[in-house]
Amino acid sequence: MRIPTLIRSSTALFALVPALGLTLSFYFFSTHDQVAYWPYPYAPALVQRSIEQVYALSYALVSAAAAWQGARFKESRVRELAPYRRGWAVVTRTLAPVVAVGWLVLLVPVVLAFAERPTWPTPDSLPPLLLGLVLCAAHGVIGFTVGQWLKPALAVPVMACAVFLLVSYPHALEPFYLRHMSGEYFAHIGFAETATAASMAGHLLPTLGLAVAVCLLGVRGHVLLRAALAVTVCAGATFASYSIVKDWNYNPSVHVRAVETRCTGSAPEVCLPVSAGKDAESISGEVDRTFAVLKKYQVVDEPPKRVEEALNYGRFTPDDTKESAYLLLSTAHREHRVSADIISTYVTFPCEAPQPTLRRAVLLWLEGKTGTMSGYEQIAAGDPFYTRAQHREVLKGVAQVAGKSTAEQVAWYRTITRSACEAST
Repeated sequence: MRIPTLIRSSTALFALVPALGLTLSFYFFSTHDQVAYWPYPYAPALVQRSIEQVYALSYALVSAAAAWQGARFKESRVRELAPYRRGWAVVTRTLAPVVAVGWLVLLVPVVLAFAERPTWPTPDSLPPLLLGLVLCAAHGVIGFTVGQWLKPALAVPVMACAVFLLVSYPHALEPFYLRHMSGEYFAHIGFAETATAASMAGHLLPTLGLAVAVCLLGVRGHVLLRAALAVTVCAGATFASYSIVKDWNYNPSVHVRAVETRCTGSAPEVCLPVSAGKDAESISGEVDRTFAVLKKYQVVDEPPKRVEEALNYGRFTPDDTKESAYLLLSTAHREHRVSADIISTYVTFPCEAPQPTLRRAVLLWLEGKTGTMSGYEQIAAGDPFYTRAQHREVLKGVAQVAGKSTAEQVAWYRTITRSACEAST
């Protein structure tokens, strides 16, 4: 059969339009925010986050369409009409358009993500995509086999619903190992993180084992021997997957520190990802100015020797020490609050819950010294009880303090930090 004829006669042609429509809906109404989240384009995150919500959709579409093809294959008695042709070759040609639609569901979001955040794919960005491509083919085999056992009117909805639920729901359930075996790599890969081979194997083995098992049931040979071998392969693959992921929590296994960094300056030395580019100089300068202000007014005795971009550590940021600080510098720079973040991190009070208005007075006083004072709207966005009248009163008090000598301002800082705690009791 020629390729155009094969496509026209395949269920894939009818599934193509709704598949693309759902894929684009997922991307623009949900995935788009994930793709635009990081300050700099990062290929592994662009790939994984663009497809994490369409794994289940692609598998379900392929399974349902393959089930229909399997039922048609059985009813048309293709094996009897073309006994001289190898069965696996006929099945492969039948499934190829169906699997291609599933691949398209995975590839379209990736292409859109790289078009929106221009960068080049890297080898370590591809495993989550390759996982989806392989499992699409596996689900095609499983769906085709089920279609030969059930009537089309039953096989199609059963496969579509069962696959979608079994793939998409485990990431919201406990025990945690279920989400690492479902075939949906819902890992929220972060900046400087990449997928591990173990995490890929955990998702791949159960479905691939089942696909191999149903293939074994279809080959020639002793029925009991084939059945025993199929059960062994399926159970063995599932157990191997469970052995890999059984001790994981909701986080999958990931590699961290996957980005190249560059450090500039001294006291503190500021380390940023190379992708920061021209932003690095601006960020480094703002860090230096902010710590100079904090030291001048005795908020800190000495700045840390090294300030690192926390994104470089993915989701496993180390704790700050006297020697090193880990801050979300790139994200803060995009939102024009590098100084504000450093100040809020290093200004400490002798209690856990200082009086909010007095605390804001301290922060605004120091922000004013760095020339980056937060506006009312930015503060009120996180506190609906903060009024414009309060803000004007705070600014008035801060202006009065800022006009005093350095020694008087230091004394005021020490007094107000104690007062903020006394007022909160």
